Amino acid sequence: MIIGIDASMLVYQGSGVANYTYNLIINLLKYAPENEYRVFYSSLRRPKSVLTQLQELRNLGGKVYCYRLPPRVLKYLWNTHHLLPIEWLMGKLDAFWSSDYLRPPLDKETLGITTVHDITWKIFPRFHTKKIVEAHLKKMGRTILFGDLVIFDSNSTQDDVFRQFPHIQNRNVTKVIYPGIGGQYQKKLRKKDVNITLKKYGIDLSTNYLIYVGAIEPRKNLDKAVKVFAQLIKKRKYQDFKFYLVGRAGWKNEKLFRLIKRLKLKEKVKFLGFIPDRDLPVLYKAARANIYLSKYEGFGLPPIEAASCGTPTLLYANSSLKELFHSSYPYATNNTELNTLINIINNKQPELYKTYSRKYSWKLAVKQIKKILDRENKKLEYRL
Repeated sequence: MIIGIDASMLVYQGSGVANYTYNLIINLLKYAPENEYRVFYSSLRRPKSVLTQLQELRNLGGKVYCYRLPPRVLKYLWNTHHLLPIEWLMGKLDAFWSSDYLRPPLDKETLGITTVHDITWKIFPRFHTKKIVEAHLKKMGRTILFGDLVIFDSNSTQDDVFRQFPHIQNRNVTKVIYPGIGGQYQKKLRKKDVNITLKKYGIDLSTNYLIYVGAIEPRKNLDKAVKVFAQLIKKRKYQDFKFYLVGRAGWKNEKLFRLIKRLKLKEKVKFLGFIPDRDLPVLYKAARANIYLSKYEGFGLPPIEAASCGTPTLLYANSSLKELFHSSYPYATNNTELNTLINIINNKQPELYKTYSRKYSWKLAVKQIKKILDRENKKLEYRL
């Protein structure tokens, strides 16, 4: 098969969608090399990190098609007016994997594929701008209208979509496939490398710290995380702890900055900004715990990434997060966050947490994807 994949979301480095897109393509090239992969990237921005990733895809045999059409232009052409078939830009395709934001017109013989990571824009529209909500709604409408193959990151996301868009079950082939974690989490870390990486971000090897990895935005419930941290350091045993927040600033986060100032935590809560994926395993491993009190997740990679490094996560059993670990995992509930955090800090079980992460494998995910593609390709050949 000739499979096209929209990799334009790579420009949003540090986001879950960029992480998913990169690892999806890398692992399809690695574990399903019998197909030809054509990678579409369009943006006015060409950060060095994205150019490096695109070159990696080329080195593995992917064919990269780069354009300088900004997202707003593609949104106008594809989502608003349904113009400019992707084949005009990439040649004949058997299938095209859209991003979670835009779905281009396809030739009638081309199989449309999309991954639905979450529908926060539908369930929690207050956490998004009006333009974001409208774009996602338009994309979902076209996904259903054209009967695309839909892959969900979790059972929770699938259930949410079925509730909000019940007719998708009649028009689309759907499948839940858990994503894996990046290959950097499989590598053994040397103490020397750990020390060098921590120093790069101004962290001493002896520092006791908590970590958060993800976007800085309201849905992530970081105000609650900061309040729990403030309670923790009031206790003598934990008064030297720090809290490092890793990720790009999203939107509507002014309240969080005001809270940190009001609680006089500016010397304790540090924003490290975007950190390359290659350095994250070190920061997870050296942390006493990962904090991820998100209100809703379509999947939620950081708890799994932390677990693969032997580090526990403070999180609630909501949305897809309740699927991540065994039912015996010490999930927090409302008003038990502090006690749960103290418990996981003092009862760290690295090998146990690593076992939780082993079922999240890109090799397994690609195996499942291959089965679906083979089945859908046979259907298409029969119709033709």
